[in-house]
Amino acid sequence: MVVSVTRVKIVFTDLDGTLTESRRTYRIHLGAVEAMRRLQSLGVRVSIVSSNALPVVIGLHRYLDLDGPAIAETGALIYSEDLGIVELPSRSAREAYSDALSRFRGLVADSWQNRFRLYDFALRLVDRANGDQVYKLVKDYVEGRYDWVRVGYSKYAIHLTPRDVDKGRAVKFVLDRLGLDPSEAVAVGDSSMDANLLKAVELGVATGDADEELKAVAKLIVDEPAGRAIVKLAELIEGGQL
Repeated sequence: MVVSVTRVKIVFTDLDGTLTESRRTYRIHLGAVEAMRRLQSLGVRVSIVSSNALPVVIGLHRYLDLDGPAIAETGALIYSEDLGIVELPSRSAREAYSDALSRFRGLVADSWQNRFRLYDFALRLVDRANGDQVYKLVKDYVEGRYDWVRVGYSKYAIHLTPRDVDKGRAVKFVLDRLGLDPSEAVAVGDSSMDANLLKAVELGVATGDADEELKAVAKLIVDEPAGRAIVKLAELIEGGQL
């Protein structure tokens, strides 16, 4: 029998820079994986909320044995066995992505994941050292020409996303379908692109090395970076402090 020590019923976590060992790697923090499994043993569901393509997020859910819905493409797509594939946007950013990829070639490159995307598209940086400057160029160009597209920067890639969707909207959809209240949910992230994710729940958590814009909207800042923040957060939940 599962004995709950917490009011938290579900944890929504970003992937890159949050479940990884740092914001500069794709290596999953194994301590974070173990922490998520401990939470699930307490009856707390875990959902990854990512800007990655849906097959990537579903694959991680399956092989890490996570039991919450998988949310991909910056909230555009949701998947669980009960829900099937849910598509939230009314329009794709594909046209804007193709234009930006051509116009800024040499500064950005295509992502292999774009072949498997429907709505949100990613541009890889040729030189991450110039990421902020390139992001501003792409943002000004795209948002000035495609009023249905929003441009974000995760520090891993530049994302072109339909304006009528974000991670927060997807989380609200999932909470409604699961019959859960925002007060029963925790969300954690590291990037300014996670702001709406944190705002969608009562307790929004930023990692210790998160963007300052995200820390400004977080209710809790865990004084650990990336995956170590997930470990610390799980300890707080397990201890009944959240």
